[in-house]
Amino acid sequence: MTLFPQVGRKQPALRVGWWVVVALLILGIALHLFPFYFMLITSFKSGQEVMQFPPTWWPQDPNFAGWNLVWSLVQGGNTVAEQFLSGPFWLYFANSLHITFWTLILGIPITSLAAYSNSKLQGGRIARWSFLFFIGTLMMPAALTLVPNYLLTRNFPWALPEAPLIPGTDYEFFHVQFWDTHWAVILPAVFQAFNFLLFKGFFDTIPDSVIQAARVDGGSEFNIFRRIVLPMSVPVYAVAIWGAFSGAWDQFLWPLIVLQSPDKMPASVEIYQLLQQFTQAGTTSAQQAGVESQQMQQLLDAGLSWNGLMVLGILQSLPVFIVFIICREYLLKGIRIRGLK
Repeated sequence: MTLFPQVGRKQPALRVGWWVVVALLILGIALHLFPFYFMLITSFKSGQEVMQFPPTWWPQDPNFAGWNLVWSLVQGGNTVAEQFLSGPFWLYFANSLHITFWTLILGIPITSLAAYSNSKLQGGRIARWSFLFFIGTLMMPAALTLVPNYLLTRNFPWALPEAPLIPGTDYEFFHVQFWDTHWAVILPAVFQAFNFLLFKGFFDTIPDSVIQAARVDGGSEFNIFRRIVLPMSVPVYAVAIWGAFSGAWDQFLWPLIVLQSPDKMPASVEIYQLLQQFTQAGTTSAQQAGVESQQMQQLLDAGLSWNGLMVLGILQSLPVFIVFIICREYLLKGIRIRGLK
């Protein structure tokens, strides 16, 4: 199947437009791949070559110093560099894995069941208003929810700085504190409006006659969903799982806000904090500048340079790439399904 018919390809204007589109696509691909390429070649450079200006576009003397150092950090074998860490670096990857695992385990079933209920179980005004409510959360800027979510993690279910008192007593209403725990990161990400829209759009394409026939045969709603709807929805689930996985694994701002204990940080936040040791951003006094400069020199003496940070960045991005490769076939099917609706 050709992109343009034979007659259309003979028109000069159409051919020029086609080549413009191809050129823009190639440029977009290059812009997306260049950061990863630069990160990869920097990981094989020496510390001196990394600081060289103008930068080199290929390692002059490739070596594995950065990779060896990061391996010792992951295992917990670099005592000098670990002065700036609360433990071996595998701990932070384990934290990221723990947050991502529970976000998927809770988020995908809850979101898909909510979408199925809205599509096949609810009807009339209730279905319309609940759909508008869920989609309204998608239109809300993420920055607008930071303060309410933060207050909820401090005194759930009260979005207040302090839990209110029971009238006539000195006792507070029941509340739970999730602040400075992984659940403060997991729970706000459980329901995702985009995945709700994705699931509902697919469930709407399933004929109601199929569901009605299963009900006539005596199937419960849960069995109908598990035995009929779920096998048909595998490509859509793959798209939702990959999107939720990449979002949970790479999230940075929210864990930085609600997590205070160093040993609970995900890898994305810990890499950023190591990066601060090199940038020395925000120094306001000569004394503080001296302290930060001394800390950075200790890191350099331990062998941790920009090449090591680039290795950490590669390791941070690898799980998302691996999940994409695993789900690639279903992802393409899901994208085709979305395009045919």
